[in-house]
Amino acid sequence: MMSNNNIFKTFILTILFFIISTYSHSNILDFSKDAKNISNYFSGSVAFNNFEYDVSKKYFDKFSKSEKENNKFSSTFIQSLINLQKYNEAYSFSKSLDKKGNASFENKLFLGLHEFKNKNYTLAKLHFSKIDSNIENSLIFEPLKISLINWSEILISNNIKDIDKIKSMPDSFGSFKAIQEVFAYCYFDNSDLDKKFSKIILDESGKFYRYNFFFANYLIKKDREEEARSIIDLTIDKYPRNLLINQLKENLNKDNFNKNQFSCNKPEHILAEIFYAFANALSVQKKYELSNLYINLSKFLNPNFLSYNALLAENLLMLKKYQESKKIFEDLFKIGSFYKWHASKEIALIIEELDSSEKSLKYLNRIYKDIDKNIFRTFDFANFLRGHDKFAESIKLYSDILSIIKNDNIMYPRILDRRGTAYERNGNWELAEKDLLLSLKTEPNQAYTLNYLAYTWIEQNKKTKEALSMLEKANNLKKNDGYITDSLGWAQYKLKNFNKAKFHLERAIQMMPDDPVVNDHFADCLWMIDKKIQARYYWEYVLTLEDTEDELKKKIQNKLLFGLEKI
Repeated sequence: MMSNNNIFKTFILTILFFIISTYSHSNILDFSKDAKNISNYFSGSVAFNNFEYDVSKKYFDKFSKSEKENNKFSSTFIQSLINLQKYNEAYSFSKSLDKKGNASFENKLFLGLHEFKNKNYTLAKLHFSKIDSNIENSLIFEPLKISLINWSEILISNNIKDIDKIKSMPDSFGSFKAIQEVFAYCYFDNSDLDKKFSKIILDESGKFYRYNFFFANYLIKKDREEEARSIIDLTIDKYPRNLLINQLKENLNKDNFNKNQFSCNKPEHILAEIFYAFANALSVQKKYELSNLYINLSKFLNPNFLSYNALLAENLLMLKKYQESKKIFEDLFKIGSFYKWHASKEIALIIEELDSSEKSLKYLNRIYKDIDKNIFRTFDFANFLRGHDKFAESIKLYSDILSIIKNDNIMYPRILDRRGTAYERNGNWELAEKDLLLSLKTEPNQAYTLNYLAYTWIEQNKKTKEALSMLEKANNLKKNDGYITDSLGWAQYKLKNFNKAKFHLERAIQMMPDDPVVNDHFADCLWMIDKKIQARYYWEYVLTLEDTEDELKKKIQNKLLFGLEKI
């Protein structure tokens, strides 16, 4: 048996071998000069992978000059600098590498953006053209590279005819192409701009609703405030919870309204929005680290547009960088009440994660009391209370909203649904069932409402066949939802259709492998089709899961002792 010391040494050597072996011979770091380089590089890399960019920079700063010319290192280091918003250092570092022909993809990109921001468009184009798009996420970067070069060329010629460069972009670029075309018309203040903007904001798909803000902002800057307010009201009517447009309406009534937070007369602002579009797409794909890099590039190009911070904070929250996320959310307060409420909800979750539910509730309650009320903020707070087992309090708030809205309001079935679940959790099934049925009568295609009501009936051994029909409908509406799939399987189990049950429960397991209830259901089903060894395996597995509640643990322990027949 190896000693703990030897095991640790072997572990470290294995890690270092892996790090070194990942580079080609032509690109390998020369650690032979100074043993401290090994420690600094290793520590810096670990910190970077943990998204601790300040710590990463500290170690990388100690790296020897010769090693800093390594392509792998320079890529990682500049990402740390950009994410720390140390843009001057990023520029100096990238410029020094470029002179020696050792610039990485990120170095070339930032050099191009720096020159672009300083209106050196010819030089910007040169840097953008040098970028090798055959990199990780090339499918994302290829349209971005084309856009960067196109915009550089448009600004070099300063001729509206060069908008054709955008129009000739591949159709596969889709909405990204349409957005850039509108911004180009906006930059040249072309007479067709209103028509172009109207086309995208009236798009029924909803993929362009963010750009209603830019149209309204443009109209305000042109002293066409009445038209801007019309666009704002139209947007809010259709997308009542859109942060950007609601905050614009609030800020428009303030004397200190910043008209220059975005201007399509400033090409760097346009480019910032292009980077934001990519950052948002990357965030949706759960590539939060790369998304943050692109957001911080947006902030470099347009530091006045504080709303970029919202996505940055949300990404950091998903990466469990709670303190960093909390600080940025707190900075969002200065934008206005809509961002303040949005940020406060997220901060409450962070407080709960770092401290306690009690302090989280206390914090959001204080914010809610001080902020202007509307149905959406009341709805949010009621949901928060319901999620923290404050059912009576949440029911009162839901009822308050229902007393002032009409049944044709888009919120009506959703509020009934939430109040219904609160009633059920509070032990009043009669009122819960009434609310859930009325919610479905108002809006029949609510998959989660169908699931909640039907599953509850199944657990009560009531209306099983009706519940099965509802769950089949819910499953058709949400084919890849693990909870609904589990409910459908459990309904089949209750109807003793064990083979059908197994099919659905097995799918639910694949979608939610660590869910205690799903695994318990699957084990029960396996037992009933005489696969008792496998059933015991899944029950044992449930007992190891962190989220398994004590009540379920007791039930499973009895199943393991006596089987299902004696339970």
